[in-house]
Amino acid sequence: MSWHAAFPQPKSTPAEITVQQVAALSGTPGVDYIVVDVRRTDIVGDADAARAMIPGAINLPAQTLYPTLPTAGLLLKNIPTVVFHCNSCSAGGRGQRSAAWYQDWLDAEGVTSSKALVLQGGWQAWLATFPDKVMKV
Repeated sequence: MSWHAAFPQPKSTPAEITVQQVAALSGTPGVDYIVVDVRRTDIVGDADAARAMIPGAINLPAQTLYPTLPTAGLLLKNIPTVVFHCNSCSAGGRGQRSAAWYQDWLDAEGVTSSKALVLQGGWQAWLATFPDKVMKV
């Protein structure tokens, strides 16, 4: 059984944002926008590149995000742009699923002050485009 089988299928389909658009976001990270890295064990893998994140990102693993949405949602709901990503953000993957769960939570709560986006290509796209703009973990 897959890790997400115990949770509901997401209803929403958040839009994608490119790594260039994320790099160009203006304002204060954590106030005007935030990047949420939903990788878990692959964030601390054997490869040196795996042990890094997008600067300013926070780590909320996809496997535990859904049950913590009542709390995580309260912490994120006043941030206008919340960008989710996993390793590659492939269709139906952790990044898309997590962004959709967050957007579903926003919709259910009637919150319009925040929106979920998915980082096109995920961590791999960021690393390929900005190899010198990483935060070691």
